[in-house]
Amino acid sequence: MKQKRLRLIVFSAMFCALVFAATMIAVPAGIGNVNLGDGVLLLCAWMLGGPWAAVAAAAGAALADLALAYTVYAPGTFVIKALMVVAVLLIVKFAPKLHMSARVARIVSAVCAELVMVGGYFAYEALILQYGIAAAASIPFNAVQGAFGIVLSLVVYEVLARAGIKVNQD
Repeated sequence: MKQKRLRLIVFSAMFCALVFAATMIAVPAGIGNVNLGDGVLLLCAWMLGGPWAAVAAAAGAALADLALAYTVYAPGTFVIKALMVVAVLLIVKFAPKLHMSARVARIVSAVCAELVMVGGYFAYEALILQYGIAAAASIPFNAVQGAFGIVLSLVVYEVLARAGIKVNQD
């Protein structure tokens, strides 16, 4: 029991650090830069699971906002990223009841999580930051970020799975 708890703590810390580091990496895209954070967040949800994944991913992303001087976004990022993981976990949990294969569940959960991200940042900017309808201008950028995260996470997950790497498959 102690080993399982220690393993969860270690992997949570690792994923928190990976989400943080991946969010700091900017990759040029057609309409600006995207980062690797969402891809690692999705991997964290699939591989670690449970509340540990939500806290690790949310903390890593929020800390990256603080480090990148996007302080005003850190609270929203924490909540949005945690909700993304919750969306993934719910879809993966109920996938067997919906007769979804594990691969289809990963794809559907990734798309839903990124929709949470796009909608979450729109709502945060429109309501909390009081940008109003001008917040809609960030939707295309966030959609590209989301698509990038989906592709990255699915590819990396398949590579890890074929290499026999599993974190939390119980």
